[in-house]
Amino acid sequence: MVDTACPPRSMTSTHEPVATVAGQIRRRLRTLLTGWGLSVDTVDDALLVIEELVANVLDHARTRFQLIVRLTGSVLHVAVHDGSTGAPEVQPFDPHAGRGRGLQLVSTLAARWGCDTDTAGKTVWAELPA
Repeated sequence: MVDTACPPRSMTSTHEPVATVAGQIRRRLRTLLTGWGLSVDTVDDALLVIEELVANVLDHARTRFQLIVRLTGSVLHVAVHDGSTGAPEVQPFDPHAGRGRGLQLVSTLAARWGCDTDTAGKTVWAELPA
């Protein structure tokens, strides 16, 4: 159970678009989110969402990116800001495709998700119940 009387908790980090960054982020966030008192299921769901958002940066944007994780009350907000203005697109389900299901997964696990653009790129974000 998350203590909703606590002030918001947050973490921001900046990363280069290299393949090894995904594993580093996963290990760091598992420790952080567990320390915030989130359940194992919530942590696992959040890590899957974050992995998909980071994978999209590595596969498509290929720019330096910022990861933002914030817990406010019973909502875990995760976001990735990259230097590309190309909007993410949910691909239609194809059982034979080897890839392209990331945003479908994000849509399933998150209570809400979206994309905001600005002159410096875009931020893809998701909110999960904590």
